[in-house]
Amino acid sequence: MKNYLLLIFLLITSLCKAEHNVKIYYEQIENGYNVYADNDEFCPVSIKIDFTVTNLNIDGGNNNIYVVNAKEKKQLLTSLKVSKKGKAYKFSYKYWTNYGKHNNKEYDKNYIYNLPFKTPNKFKVYQGYNGAFSHQNENSLDFTMPVGTELTAIREGVVIKVIEKNNKNCGKEECKKYNNLIIIYHPDGTFAEYTHIKQNGSKVKVGDKVSKSQLIGYSGNVGWSTGPHLHLVIFNQNIDNRQTLKTKFKTGEGSKIEYLIEKEEYSRNY
Repeated sequence: MKNYLLLIFLLITSLCKAEHNVKIYYEQIENGYNVYADNDEFCPVSIKIDFTVTNLNIDGGNNNIYVVNAKEKKQLLTSLKVSKKGKAYKFSYKYWTNYGKHNNKEYDKNYIYNLPFKTPNKFKVYQGYNGAFSHQNENSLDFTMPVGTELTAIREGVVIKVIEKNNKNCGKEECKKYNNLIIIYHPDGTFAEYTHIKQNGSKVKVGDKVSKSQLIGYSGNVGWSTGPHLHLVIFNQNIDNRQTLKTKFKTGEGSKIEYLIEKEEYSRNY
């Protein structure tokens, strides 16, 4: 019987998707195929592949999650080898992609972040970790601040996503689709998202390397927002969910290091 290959290409992604800058493809080798990925993002990307095979063995097994390095070309993911020579074989697959290193356990749990605004300034944490309004089961912070407040990077990294085109807002989750934001990837594999920036309020673009305390944009009142504020969250991105993280900040003159508490005001003078 003549050998043949049937490839069905299906794309399924999570909410934080990277599919537009990730390409998965294969090349024929002796007795099978190599499966590769190109990643044009400025951060690693995790890919989960679910194969359906006939007369092929999947190197490493099925439904594995692979991490493709930032800006990497032709990274080998897996190989499919013919099981019984002379018999027909085929495969199809579907895959999921997302930013970051899935199950990243190597991040710096002791890193001390700067507050996300310039000195000297003081702002209140209106909603803290696991806040009652929109932070249930989420470690994120809302800083009440006037529209146009200068926002600074809490940590060095590379910009991987910017949305700044929107100008609508409301107090319902349906307005989440209008969120303007900046996402920065950190050296230890974590991310920071700065949300509700004003329309055209970013001072950085995708691919920019930023330093700690660098000006990155201006706060706003856009998207799912009931008033002018900055929504800040530090997280690990897994293939299908975020692991949001509690983090410590320098406050006051910079000598005090603490977790921020809801309804408290924090100043930055360093």
